[in-house]
Amino acid sequence: MRRRRVIAPSATGVEGDDASLRGGGAYAHAILDAALDPFVTIDHRGSVLEFNRAAELTFGYRRADVLGRELAELIVPPEQREAHRRGLARWTASGPSDGAGVLLGRRLEVEAMRADGSRFPAEITIARVDVPGPPMFTACVRDVSERRQADERLRSAEFRYRTLVEQLPLVSYVDSPQSPVSNALYLSPQLEAMLGYTPEMWLATPDLYLRSIHPDDAERVVAARHRAYERGEELRIEYRMLTADGRTVWVEDRSVLVRPPEGGPPFRQGFALDVTERRHAEEALRRAETQYRTLVEQLPLAVYVDRLDDKSSNVYTSPQVEVMLGYSPEEWIRAPDLFVTLLHPEDREHVLAAHRRVHATGEPLQLDYRLRARNGRYIWVHDEARLIHDPATGEKVLQGYLLDVTARTEAERQLRHQAFHDPLTGLANRALFIDRLEHALALRAEHGGEVAVLFLDLDDLKAVNDSLGHLAGDALLELVGERLRTTLSPGDTISRLGGDEFAILVEDVESPHAVVAVAERLVASLQDPFVVAERQVYVTASIGITIGDDVEGLLRSADLAMYRAKSSGKAQYAVYAPWMDADVGALELVAELRRASIEDEFVVQYQPEVELATGVVVGLEALVRWRHPTRGLLAPSEFVPLAEETGRIVAIGRWVLAEACRQLAEWRRSLPSETLRVSVNVSPRQVRGPGLVSDVREALAAAGLPPDALVLEITESVLAHRRDEMRRVLDDVVGLGVKLALDDFGTGYSSLALLQDLPVHTLKIDRSFVHELERVPERRAFVRAIIELAGALGLGVVAEGIEDEAQARVLEQLGCRHGQGFHYAAPLAPDAVAELLAIGAIGRHPASGGTRAA
Repeated sequence: MRRRRVIAPSATGVEGDDASLRGGGAYAHAILDAALDPFVTIDHRGSVLEFNRAAELTFGYRRADVLGRELAELIVPPEQREAHRRGLARWTASGPSDGAGVLLGRRLEVEAMRADGSRFPAEITIARVDVPGPPMFTACVRDVSERRQADERLRSAEFRYRTLVEQLPLVSYVDSPQSPVSNALYLSPQLEAMLGYTPEMWLATPDLYLRSIHPDDAERVVAARHRAYERGEELRIEYRMLTADGRTVWVEDRSVLVRPPEGGPPFRQGFALDVTERRHAEEALRRAETQYRTLVEQLPLAVYVDRLDDKSSNVYTSPQVEVMLGYSPEEWIRAPDLFVTLLHPEDREHVLAAHRRVHATGEPLQLDYRLRARNGRYIWVHDEARLIHDPATGEKVLQGYLLDVTARTEAERQLRHQAFHDPLTGLANRALFIDRLEHALALRAEHGGEVAVLFLDLDDLKAVNDSLGHLAGDALLELVGERLRTTLSPGDTISRLGGDEFAILVEDVESPHAVVAVAERLVASLQDPFVVAERQVYVTASIGITIGDDVEGLLRSADLAMYRAKSSGKAQYAVYAPWMDADVGALELVAELRRASIEDEFVVQYQPEVELATGVVVGLEALVRWRHPTRGLLAPSEFVPLAEETGRIVAIGRWVLAEACRQLAEWRRSLPSETLRVSVNVSPRQVRGPGLVSDVREALAAAGLPPDALVLEITESVLAHRRDEMRRVLDDVVGLGVKLALDDFGTGYSSLALLQDLPVHTLKIDRSFVHELERVPERRAFVRAIIELAGALGLGVVAEGIEDEAQARVLEQLGCRHGQGFHYAAPLAPDAVAELLAIGAIGRHPASGGTRAA
C-alpha cells in the first residue's frame, strides 16, 4: 500500500515552504521513535499512517510492513474489529469540534493482539487530529501486562491477608500512635462476635471504646495505653469490657509500634483476644485450689510434696505437720535434711532405702516408722506417697501424706499383747503357750534335749470366790501369777490357760528330777499366805508333770497328772504315768465342756407343771441338755457337776434363762394363755456371782416378758456362805417382780429354819418324798406337814416326780394343788410343748411313758 503524503498548502506557493514541511515531519518522526510507548497514527479509514519503534517492539510488526494497512486487522482481536470500525466511523463523522487535537476520552483498557496472535492487556489513549480534509487519529498504546500481574498479586496478597486476619479468633486493629483511646484506623470483623458492635459502628462512634471499658478497670487501662503509646513500647494488658448487650468479657490487648520500611507514617498494630473462658477457668482453678488447700489443711494428716533428690527436699507441707511434730512448714522447706535427722535411728536405714526404691522404680510408698517431735517424743507415722508430674514445672515429685498413728500403733501393740497374753495376770495365754511349745519341740527335734510341761490348778479358789467375791478371786489370781513368775527362771514360759489353771513350759530339761524340782519349788512358793481384801488368804495347787515330744500329748498327759494329784489330796504334784489314762474320759469331758459352744450344742427342754384336779398346764420347768457332738444328748447329771466345778455353769445358766424367757414370750403370743409361767433353775454360783440381777433384767427385757411370768428355782445351798449377802441378792431379784421357788425342799438339815431367811413364794416337794407315797404312811405324814406349813406361811406347793395316778390322787387328797412328773409328761422339745399347750390340758392317763425326769 502506498504511503500517503500529507502536504499542507502553501500560502505563498513558494517551494521553500515544501522543504520546511519535510523538515518538520522528519523531526516529528524522530520524536515518536524516541517515545517509550507505542504510538500509532491512522487515517479516517483506519489505515496506518505512522508506527513508531516502540510499536514495532510491542506488536512484532515492522513499520514498513504495516504502513497503509488497516490497523484493525493488525492489532485488534477479531471479535472486537467491527466495534473498532464503527467507533472510527463515528469519530470521523463527528467532524471538528471543541477540544479537537486532545484526547477523545479517558484512558481505556483493551485487549490487543500481537503479530503472532498472542494477546495482552493494553491501556490506550486516542486523539483526533483535525487537518484539512478527512481527520486522522493518533493512539498511544501501553502494554500493562506487568502492571496487571502486579495488581493481581497485590489483590491476591491482600485477599490472603484479609482472609487470614478475619479468620483469626481475635480482633485485629490498627491505631494512630497519637491516639491511644480514640477511634481505630482499622478493625477486623471479629469485633462484632466479641462485643456485639460492627467495625463500622465502632469507627463511627468516637468514645465507644472508652465507654466499653469496665468502670473498675478504666483508669488502669487508659494509663497503660497512654504510657505505651507515648513511649513507643509494647502494650500487653488484660481487662474487662462491656458488650453491646451488657455482658462482661475479659480481653487480652496487645499492640506494638510499626514503622513501615518504605518510610510511611508509623502506626500501632495490635489485637484483642477474648480470654473470658481462660479467666473463668483460672478463677475456677483458684477457687478449687483454695478449696483444696482448705480441705487439705483441715484433714487430720500432713500432706507433703518432695523433690526427687538425695534428701527428698520439701516443696510443700501442710500446716498440720506443726501440730504433729512441732516444726512449721517453712522449717521443713528451709532445712532439706530435717526429715532425715528426725527419723528414729532404728528406722532410718529402711525408710531411706524405701525412698530410694521409690525414686528408682516409681512404685508407691507405704510404710510406718517413727519421727522425733520437737519435744523429743517419738511418734509413729503412716507414710503413703506416689510419684506424680508437677503441672507447674513438669518435673516428677513425690506427693504423699503423713498420718499420726501413734495411738493406733499402741492399740495394735496392746491388741497383739492381749491376743497372746492373759488380760488379768499378764501371763502368756493358751495361744502363746502352744506357739512357744511348738517352737520348743521344733528346736528339740533339731538340737536334741527334752521339753516338759507342768499343769497347775489352784485347789481352793472356789472358796475364796464364795467367801470374798470374784473381785477378790481375780486379785488372788494376779498375785499367784506374780509369785509363779518370781519362782521360775526367766527362760520358763508361764501361761494362764483360764480360770484357775496355769501351765509352765520348761525347755532344755536335763532330767526328770530337774522338772520335779521345779514342781516342788512351785508347791513351796504357795505355802505363804496372800493378802487379798485386807485378809490373809491361803491357796494351794495341784501340779501335773509330763515330758514328751508332741503338743497334744504333753497337754493331755500333764492334765491327767494334775487331776491325779488333786484326787490324791491336793497341794502336791504327780508325774504322768500311762496307767493314768484310765481317767481320760472325765478329763476329756471337762475339756470338751470348756470348749463347747453354748448356743450351738446346748438345748432346753420343758416339763409341764399341771393343776392336779384338772390337768391344765399352768407352768413349764426349763431343763438344759447337752447335745454332745459324739456322745449324744447328755442329761444334766452327766455334766452339770463338772460345769459347777469349772465355773462354766454361770454362762450356761445365763443362756438358759434368756432362752426360756424368749420361748415363753413366743408361746404367750401364739397361744391364748396369759398366765403361763416358766421356771428356771439357778445354780449357787450364779447367785453368788455379781451379775444375776442384771442377767434376769436383760432376759426379761429382751423377750418382752412380764416379771411375774418367771420363777427362779434355787436350793438351800445358796445360803451356805455369806448368808446376808445372798439374801440381799435374792431380795433384789424379787424386787424385780420375779417369783422364787425353793427346790428339793425337805432334803437338807436346815430347810425349815431357812424359810424365814429366803423370800420364796413356792416350795417344791422333792421327788424322794413322792416316791411310794401311797404305800408308806410316814411319807404321807411328812408331805402333809410340808403342805400345812406352806399353807400357814402363804406359800404355794408343787410336788415333783409324780409317776402314776395313785401318787397324784394322794397328793390331791393331802391338799397339794400342783405337780409335775412323767405321769403327765417327760421333758419335751419346744415344738411338742406348743402342741400340748394348744390342747390346754393333760389327761390323767398319759399315752407316753418315759424315765424319771432329771
